[in-house]
Order: sequence, then C-alpha cells, then structure tokens
Amino acid sequence: MKNNTLVLSVTLLLAAPLAAVAQNVKHLQPNEIPTNLPGATTIAAPPAGFDPISASDEDLAYHGFPPRPNQTTDATHYASWVRAMKASKTRIVPKLEQTSVFHGPAKQQNGKNTTPGAVSNGGTATSSNWSGYVDFSGAGSYGSASYYYIVADYIVPPARQAFGACTGSWDYSSSWVGIDGWGSGDVLQAGTESDAYCSGGSTGTYYSPWYEWYPYGEVRIGGFPVAPGDEMFVEVWHTSSTQGYAYMVNENNDQVVEVGFTAPAGTYLVGNSAEWVVERPSVGGSLATLTNYIADVFWNSYAYTESYVLSTPSTSNAYAITMYSGSSPISYPILIGSEAFVAYDEGPAY
Repeated sequence: MKNNTLVLSVTLLLAAPLAAVAQNVKHLQPNEIPTNLPGATTIAAPPAGFDPISASDEDLAYHGFPPRPNQTTDATHYASWVRAMKASKTRIVPKLEQTSVFHGPAKQQNGKNTTPGAVSNGGTATSSNWSGYVDFSGAGSYGSASYYYIVADYIVPPARQAFGACTGSWDYSSSWVGIDGWGSGDVLQAGTESDAYCSGGSTGTYYSPWYEWYPYGEVRIGGFPVAPGDEMFVEVWHTSSTQGYAYMVNENNDQVVEVGFTAPAGTYLVGNSAEWVVERPSVGGSLATLTNYIADVFWNSYAYTESYVLSTPSTSNAYAITMYSGSSPISYPILIGSEAFVAYDEGPAY
C-alpha cells in the first residue's frame, strides 16, 4: 500500500465514516457480490459461453456489462464497445480501499472550493484542478436531459516529478471520465491515478484504478493492476439519481472490473455536465502538486443523455479546460479528432 505522507490523519478520520453511509439499502440480485466496502457491489463473471455481443440488453445489465451503443446509428461507438467486450475475458472481484484523496467538482482558477462560473466565449475555460473537455446537457435536475453514460479509451501515462524537481513528497495526477461537477456539487467518476514520489534522491511511482462519487473520496480498486502504457476502456453510467456504476477494461491484459455503488447520503445526480479530464486531486485538504505526466491521449470520448443526445469533446457546446497553478498554466488539452485529444502538462508541472 502506498505510504502517502501528504494525507493528514484528521482527513482519514473524516473519510472513514463516509464509506459506511449508504444512500439506500440495495436489494442484491443473485449474481451480485457485496464488496468489502459498504454500499459497493460487483457482479460475478458470466457463465462460460456467454456472448455480450449477441446478448439482450436485459442480460447485459444482469451480468454487469455497460450499456451498448446502437449498432446501426452509432457504428463507431459500437465498434469500440465490441472491442472492449471482447477484451473482457477475466473479471476481477475487487478489494476496495477508501482513501482521503478527493477529485470532485471543478475549482475556480484561484483554488476556491466552488465550481467556476459561466465558461467564457470561444470554447475555453480555466480551473485549478481540471484540464480536458467538458460538455453540457442543459439539465437543471435529474431527468431525460441528464447524461446517462460516458466513455473513453485512454493510455495510462507515466508518472514522474517535474524535471529537476524533488518535492520531498508525492505528486499526483488522475485520468478519468465523469458526470456532473461543473455547476453541480457531486461527481460520478472513474479512472486511474499516476503518482510520483521523490525525497532525498529516493524516487517511486504508484498507479491504481479508482472510482468516486463525490463528496465521498476516491476508492482504489485493488486486484486490478494498471501500469503506464496500458490501454484502458472506462465507462461510467447510472440507473437512478443515487445508483452508479463503473466498468473498466485493461485491454493490455484482458482483465475487467465492474463496481456498483451508491451516492453519498443526501447527494443526487443532476447529469448537467459530462467530462474527460486529467486532474490534480485534493490531498490532505489542499490541491496536490501535479505529476509530470508528459502527455495523456484520450479517444472514443463520448457521452449520451437519457434521451440519447450525443456529446463529444468537439461538439459545439464543449469547452477546453486549462489547469492553472496560481497564474501559471500547468496542463492543457489539444483536439486531435472529433472524439480524441491529448492532454499535455507544461510550465512548473513539466
């Protein structure tokens, strides 16, 4: 387990009760397995010979597979989904670890714990913790306009500290997809972290998949290893305003993990924003130093609302977000296709 010197003990004490509070008591289906973390479940591997490609939507949901794009009207996304389902050969029963690392909503450039205001003209915005792309559904409350699911393929980036730097502690970065968080107080999200340590000439790295429904903290997914260069398929969706799911495939080793989890008590999904993000999280109550991740490539990046309106990083109401540390930009995205972009770090993070 990673020895995180940035995490304050008081934050650990505050985070622990969160894990034990479930939004609802969920009735488990026969193949659903409780995990070691209250409120979180996983689905047992399907029976031998089960084919997710030809299965009905009902059987897909029962066996823990993510929503399937329409083969006729959405051939590109369907092909990406098929590739991920074919790579879903070994289903992992995860061991979950609640942490006091928090991702959460986008913060203003000055670092305040409130979401930024209206995005500026020209399709750009700034934040002190997010970089990437955000799109908006127009939903004011949970309903047909809310985002239903969000998907991306991306490469786990390598972690190191800025060139010439040795901070004496850990630096952090996370790559993820999520719903809510820009103009709403929650975020339903999942992804991977790439962290780097340096102190007194001693260096180290740490990589882990995770999910989070803020204001809960990050939950690391044990037993599902990831490494720099691994190609990930990540999908997040929900079946109600308080029930979310994460499905992650490591397409380098054909392992897959599925987790179902409930919202924190009093928290309800809005579905107003969908985002593909590289983030520096909050650790010990403060924004962490961003790792020098160099570049992080996302593709097949798309989201659908409940009424199946499509969003991508290039749709007309999507905005590019540059991350700042004080007055210095430290991470920014560049589109390389209608559904693909590269996030780069720069300045003091590089």
